[in-house]
Amino acid sequence: MAIPDPTDTVTPRWQRRPEARPEEIIDAAQVVFGENGFARTKLEDVARIAGVSKGTVYLYFDSKESLFRAMVRAKVVAGLTEAEEMVRRHDGPSGELLASLIRRMYGRMRSDQMARISRLVQAELSNFPELAKFYFEEVILRARRLIEDVIRRGVEAGEFRAVPHGFAARGLCSLLVQTAQVQCFFRNIDPGALTEEQTLEGLIDLYLNGVLARPADLSQVPAAPAAI
Repeated sequence: MAIPDPTDTVTPRWQRRPEARPEEIIDAAQVVFGENGFARTKLEDVARIAGVSKGTVYLYFDSKESLFRAMVRAKVVAGLTEAEEMVRRHDGPSGELLASLIRRMYGRMRSDQMARISRLVQAELSNFPELAKFYFEEVILRARRLIEDVIRRGVEAGEFRAVPHGFAARGLCSLLVQTAQVQCFFRNIDPGALTEEQTLEGLIDLYLNGVLARPADLSQVPAAPAAI
């Protein structure tokens, strides 16, 4: 997809504060990585969108990989830090906290730019093992542990049930990413498309009803027959 030429809207470099440049380069990187993917992104494209020279990009980031890491930390990890603080400060029912966390995480993942970055992660990072390890440790594991903390609090309070193998946190992460991508890329062609609020209501209802404590002893439910 062609990237728009920002010539008419970018403030000349000499009119901008030097300390603002790294942030502007990171903003541009999010756009270019999202549009082109990692492998096809060129630093000169990032420079053009940021309104700086390629040499200026190298003043702050010595490689495409280091720019990608900085972009993830600024655009993804920063959101997790805010969510962790929200969880830390919460003083109330775990169900309310989990619903708020779902809304916050989905809201960030649903933005067009973040949905495109998620698509890049799934499609390309297996080809770049060091970046895959970086993303897994700083984003996926951190998000999973945050959700695990909320669920643990709910279990201890008697609100939630313990889910086998700790799958509840993993499942929520996958559900949020997939739902956000479907809404971003396919909602316009879906004849039964949901609004964003309907989607969130469905996510919260489905997930909370999956982890809420129930009086029935599910261990008595017969196991599904083995496949023949």
